[in-house]
Amino acid sequence: MIPGRVLDVSALVDIAVAKTRYSRHVVAMCLYRGGGLCVPSTALAAVYSIAPLDTQAELFDLIMGPGVTIDDLTAGKAPDIGELLDGANDVVAGHVVWCARNTHWPILTDRGDQLTLLDPRIMIDPIP
Repeated sequence: MIPGRVLDVSALVDIAVAKTRYSRHVVAMCLYRGGGLCVPSTALAAVYSIAPLDTQAELFDLIMGPGVTIDDLTAGKAPDIGELLDGANDVVAGHVVWCARNTHWPILTDRGDQLTLLDPRIMIDPIP
């Protein structure tokens, strides 16, 4: 069941700083098996704001690779994401869940409990 994954902030940080091997392994398997990766631009911006500068080169290499789509938060998506948030203020979480809904891919994350509050039907691939 490794078609593709939506990468949340925690997955991107895990990839950047090699906190665990799990995220890198899942990403490699998705790309190797012809799946894809969806990186919400809001999650990417959040990671760039917290990841050490020396780890950002790995992120850049990942997002520029084949099979990786950066999903921009556009004016057309904003109403849907706002409705999904229903008063919550975590725009990144809303964007990540929106991407999972549209790709039908699991979200690679360490905050599955929070994300499933926004949509209990999304699939989560938990980072151990």
